[in-house]
Amino acid sequence: MSHQADSLAERTYALVVGVESYEVGPDWRLPGAAHDAVGFARWLTGSGQVPPANLRLFLSPLAGADLPCTDGLPEHRPATEANIKRALLSELPSCDGDVLWIYWAGHGFVNGIGDPLLPYADADASSISNLNLGSALRRWRSDSVSRRRFRSQVALIDACRVDQRLAPNLQFEETSYREGARITGREQFVLYAARPGEVARNRAARQSGLFTRTLLDRLAGLSVAESIGRLTDIAVDIQSDFEELRRNGQSRQTPAFEIRRGWNDSAAFTEPATEDGAPRLDQTAWNQLAALAQEQRLPSCAHDAYRWAFEACRCAAPLAGSLPEGGLTEIVRDLDDRQGRPGSPLALLFVRYLAAHAQDRQWGARLDLWVEETRLRLGALPVPPAPERPKEPAALHVHLARAPVAGTGYLVRIWRYRGGFTSEWESGTSLLLSAARGEVSERIAALVEQYADADPEGGEPDIERVEFHIPRELIDEEFENWAVPAGPEDSSELMGVLFEVVVRCPDERRGVARQKWRAKWRSFEGQGRGGWGAPEVDAALPVWLLSEQEVPGNLAGLLQVTDFPVCVLAPVDPARLSDVLKAVHTSGVPVAVWRRGGPPEGAAGDMAAALAASGDRIDLRNLPSTVRRLRIAAGGAPQSDRTWSHPLALLWDDPNRRPEPRQLKSTPDSAEEGNSAAPVDR
Repeated sequence: MSHQADSLAERTYALVVGVESYEVGPDWRLPGAAHDAVGFARWLTGSGQVPPANLRLFLSPLAGADLPCTDGLPEHRPATEANIKRALLSELPSCDGDVLWIYWAGHGFVNGIGDPLLPYADADASSISNLNLGSALRRWRSDSVSRRRFRSQVALIDACRVDQRLAPNLQFEETSYREGARITGREQFVLYAARPGEVARNRAARQSGLFTRTLLDRLAGLSVAESIGRLTDIAVDIQSDFEELRRNGQSRQTPAFEIRRGWNDSAAFTEPATEDGAPRLDQTAWNQLAALAQEQRLPSCAHDAYRWAFEACRCAAPLAGSLPEGGLTEIVRDLDDRQGRPGSPLALLFVRYLAAHAQDRQWGARLDLWVEETRLRLGALPVPPAPERPKEPAALHVHLARAPVAGTGYLVRIWRYRGGFTSEWESGTSLLLSAARGEVSERIAALVEQYADADPEGGEPDIERVEFHIPRELIDEEFENWAVPAGPEDSSELMGVLFEVVVRCPDERRGVARQKWRAKWRSFEGQGRGGWGAPEVDAALPVWLLSEQEVPGNLAGLLQVTDFPVCVLAPVDPARLSDVLKAVHTSGVPVAVWRRGGPPEGAAGDMAAALAASGDRIDLRNLPSTVRRLRIAAGGAPQSDRTWSHPLALLWDDPNRRPEPRQLKSTPDSAEEGNSAAPVDR
């Protein structure tokens, strides 16, 4: 098909790639990718009005597969590393063009910093050669490409965005390209078929990816000039299409777009700074926000607020998922740089969430007022209400502190936590552990009954968790096996069946370890789910799975180098467990899981699989309930000799959920204040 190309179309060039067959092996077959690439090339040379000679077309179809008609398209070449690198890094930069389109259909991964890795057709099992699209796009934004050329660049990627660290058996080549010096005024629009971590659905029967089919429906009939002017609208329309598909159960992926306007590797997920783009905060807003930031510390819900701001804008959040360094104003500045969708600044959404969930309601009201006044002054769209946070379970915190006189047992105190701490009971005198076991069990049963009777309508949340704050010497005590009175007078049930039971050692987090502890917990809060891997190869993963036979001699050093890992799975021999838990505390790791009594043969993979709520990844935030569920599922024998297939212990050390240290010392007068309220939420 031939068309009279307009001037912009004549100065438009494209790299179009479709890979169905890989040398890695038959498991990588991807029927439809080459068909999709042909479909996109047909749009470019059809209603797009781009001269066929301006296309570089690379196809690697399945052996024996019939491609759709390619009449009128340039001759295609195999999608190999040599062919594509020559075209993208040498041939196309030398062309005198204004617009560059990159379309890629095939398998996809992302590396540790979020760069998309797109394997070539000649990638094999021993070495996954790939196009590092992130580095390639940075090169195209630099002076490696003539300043006079390609001021507008568009990349459309129909590929998965699976973290390469979740495929430890694949050896990805580390690739990067000379990126040159910054060029101002050059814009890039990148539209992905899925968010980071998601899989892009391919419909083999229809010989098409779901994303490309939807994309071509939206581009149908548009010229290149029309599509360039409507890119954001097209992307938002595609996101709406996929929302409808998700509601109908036909898709789980969410297309995400980025627009880069500068040289910062963190993309600006926004429109260019035009009068139609999201407005930036003015000086009045910054002055008022600085005053608000001085009134309160950044609340723990800031991670959730940050993620929700991107979700509400239907923009892709940064891959790392963690907060920018600094306090309230630094985070808002980061979001202001990214801006958000037209009329909806990310900064306003973030602060709206903080306002809705601030524990100090007066401060929350002032944040809300700031959002509304700033929105009206900037002419932004109304800011939607923030969603409710998942309700934190009511919990009992049991603290066992060494008695001042060695060998006389422990001082015991119980708090109830519901948004703040309320002191419920303390022993007053030291108790041996056997006596403490019976006393604590009786007190817990009485408190649960007391609060149930006090609120027969069920408005008072049930106590779902018991957290034991203990010295490390008690780490082997099976608190989850303590019997709690339940039902008739002569009956009881294991605490680990009735409640989520976790142990904590906050007093062991001394010196530098306390700083690392808080830093790692902040990283933990930014994680929803986490994969696992061996420490020597997957040091950036949130969960580490130790080998049951070998524990690195420098484990503490390995654990504390970065803010990951935040969780250690330790199905290790009992003789090594003490060293492992000491390393966990020294390095600041807040979460750990191990087996009571040591692991059976092959326990490492078994533990990881048992804890993986979805069968492949661990839901970190719901780990206490997962461990409890395993305990319940494996129960059934008499309590005196019950043996669980997963007798798991869980260290869950949240630095933001503990009573004030000054309250942990019992005094002769302390029994008189046992029921006084002491709200704390640090």
